[in-house]
Amino acid sequence: MQETVWLDLVIVGSLIALGYLGARITTRLHLPSVTGFLLVGIAAGPHGFGLLTAELMHTIAFAEPLALGVIVFLIGEQLTQKMLRRHDGSFWLASVLNIVLPGVLVALVLWWLVPDQPAVVWLLAIIAVSGAPATIMAIISELGAKSRACNLMLGASALDTVFTVVAYSVVAPFLMLSLNIHATVGDALLDTAAQVGGGLVVGVLGGLALARLLKRVFKDGELLALGLVTVLLVVASAEALGFSSLLAALTAGMVVATIEERRGDRERVFRSLRTVEYPVYIIFFTLAGAHLELAAVLAAGGLAIAYIAARSLGKFMAGFAGGLASRYAARQSAWIGLGMLPQAGVAVGLGLAAAQTFPEAGATVNAVVLAVIVFFEVVGPVLTKRAIACTLGPEPAEARETDAACASRTILMPVSAALPPERLLNTIEAAGCDAGCRPTIVLAHIMPLERARRSTNALSAAEAHLAVLAESVVAEGYTVETTVRAARTLDRGVATLAAEYDADLVAMGAPLRGPRTGPGLSPLRSTQHRVLDALDIPVLIVPMPGAHEGDAQ
Repeated sequence: MQETVWLDLVIVGSLIALGYLGARITTRLHLPSVTGFLLVGIAAGPHGFGLLTAELMHTIAFAEPLALGVIVFLIGEQLTQKMLRRHDGSFWLASVLNIVLPGVLVALVLWWLVPDQPAVVWLLAIIAVSGAPATIMAIISELGAKSRACNLMLGASALDTVFTVVAYSVVAPFLMLSLNIHATVGDALLDTAAQVGGGLVVGVLGGLALARLLKRVFKDGELLALGLVTVLLVVASAEALGFSSLLAALTAGMVVATIEERRGDRERVFRSLRTVEYPVYIIFFTLAGAHLELAAVLAAGGLAIAYIAARSLGKFMAGFAGGLASRYAARQSAWIGLGMLPQAGVAVGLGLAAAQTFPEAGATVNAVVLAVIVFFEVVGPVLTKRAIACTLGPEPAEARETDAACASRTILMPVSAALPPERLLNTIEAAGCDAGCRPTIVLAHIMPLERARRSTNALSAAEAHLAVLAESVVAEGYTVETTVRAARTLDRGVATLAAEYDADLVAMGAPLRGPRTGPGLSPLRSTQHRVLDALDIPVLIVPMPGAHEGDAQ
């Protein structure tokens, strides 16, 4: 192997290390990590100190779509039917406005500034719609927040990302026609069909393949490996065939999340992939910064300022309207609007794609996008954090009235493989669930890890039984979620699920038995004892004489 290859690897490794150090420095200055990544990339790129040469940038160009593929794959988790179905009319109002207003306002302002550059106007108007669901999700997780406002900001940001990816794939070929890159309308239509249709097909196939493999996989390392391989193959296949790799990766994430949600654990593979999310961000944003030419940023300064003002106004108005529709106070609604400002990965990816596809307009678009990303990733997360804090107080008037009559609860119910529906309903009744106060019931089948590995039919059988139980509970007017989990011991599985679902009560039917002997287990302590020890929330044990024993209760 030539020495230049090793030298290139040293340069790339050093760049990643410098990106990490840059993030640590900017964090101490109370700035987002992405700012450090971008600044290091700018300094190291061909237009900075030249550590990354144009030739080397071309050699490692494959890393950018792969990194972005991981980012949008993770966004797909928020776009399942079940996740979207939980939202009310106020959410959909905010989501529609969140798509329409930023794009329209940016288009109008830029058209007034540069009427002779329609490609720049169209591309920036589309990119302005996208948000940063990953950033919002990270802040919500950091604060441990739960509110209708959190759901609104996160869901709307995920939906606007989907729209942006699809809209770019549809519009770009027709812009290429207007710039004589495509010869005929037929060529533009064919390119659009390939970009959108091909991306969807590759994404669906990749998602179905991964979901099938996940049916028999439980280890975190295996989940991570399969997730990364799927993203790599989906992105590489789409790029090789000339399809939209962004749309393919996003679709794959949505398909996997939908199927895994029906199995009871939507987050499995996504949790594993988030362990590599930070290095992925380092690679993506550092290389994105390396593309940036400061002279181009200065030349596009006026456009960047106009873009920031118009997009900010559009996002604010959308969030404010959604907050008011959700019956938040005007002050809280204003914060919800400001909390929707973050913009990150997808915008950068589309800016880079524009730079490669459109020789003249693309350079301006990419310069504007990278300049405004620094602003939105500095100001946006701060405002989002403040918005979440401001909406964690008293809920809207309508919600307060409902809560006064009935405080919402989540009851976790570990069930066995042989539990009949009538005994399950008996346990629910014993939990104090009257007709006017219906809690959310989480039915959980917790399976010993060894059995899950040995039996190929165990998961399917458990899912089928849970579906029967859920049907009987839904018929009684309850909201039901089901999940099948593999765990080393029952008490560990129950404790994990109680924390994940933020359960208010664990209700179990007796006898509830598991292995009483084994490493670390006392023959004098029952399964109920160990479950009680593992939890810090109330546990209700309802006697059910003659109930079947199961290895997964």
